Amino acid sequence: MRDTPHRFRPVRRLGQNFLINQGAADTIVAALRPRPDDLVLEIGPGRGVLTHRVAGRVARLVAIEIDPDLAAPLREEMRVSPSVEIVEADVLELELAALLTRLGATRERRARVIANLPYSIATTIILRLIDESTLLDDLLVLVQREVAERIASPPGRKSYGGLSVLCQARARVETLLRLRPGSFRPIPKVDSELVRLTLHHSDVERSVSGVAVSFTLETLLRAAFAQRRKTLLNNLERLRRPGGESIGPAAAAELIRGAGLDPRARPEEIPVGGFLTLLRALRAL
Repeated sequence: MRDTPHRFRPVRRLGQNFLINQGAADTIVAALRPRPDDLVLEIGPGRGVLTHRVAGRVARLVAIEIDPDLAAPLREEMRVSPSVEIVEADVLELELAALLTRLGATRERRARVIANLPYSIATTIILRLIDESTLLDDLLVLVQREVAERIASPPGRKSYGGLSVLCQARARVETLLRLRPGSFRPIPKVDSELVRLTLHHSDVERSVSGVAVSFTLETLLRAAFAQRRKTLLNNLERLRRPGGESIGPAAAAELIRGAGLDPRARPEEIPVGGFLTLLRALRAL
């Protein structure tokens, strides 16, 4: 393969691994199932291997690219597509709700996401996106295989943890396609996997979404999985009240039993629904 022109060489500090497998790109866009009335947000378009395939098949496409050496030529290439906008920005510094509103998303017409995410910040981006279920319908993300396994893991496995619960509490998770390192340049050291998260929008699910409650759920999970070899009771007795003091073993045991769970269970044995019940009991406490 010929070396890429200088302007397309990746900035390694950004963790860019460009998808070069054209067949895989076709499969990813087919999995998106783009519709003429779709509003699509693409994160990290890079050289536009997915951008070019989605453009013209949806009502509007906004692509967020942090690297100016990639954003400028891609913007030039997409000038012939008036429904496509290339935004040069760091997605972690953008106000997502404002960005989605700018795209045209509303409660009645939610946007969709497609992304080849940098390994180092993939989980951070995903967690930010799933908090925007009011304006987002689904996410189709290419991530490191280990991250995909953690997102989709059922209880009882070593891969099951806080990320599994946070994602599965707010979305239906599907793993769709595994890609070997040779599908990317530079070549990563690990496999990648395509994951679809179809966000929940019911009132029940929305009651555990949003900034305030999400923080409470994350706090609960951080405490529950603090020491995986310890029991749920051992971990949660150190959970702190808003005032700063720990709830203690008695309150923790009452909390766990009130949620219908076994205090002697290990955190990886608790299903997603169990943690949500525990969250409601904790909020009441």
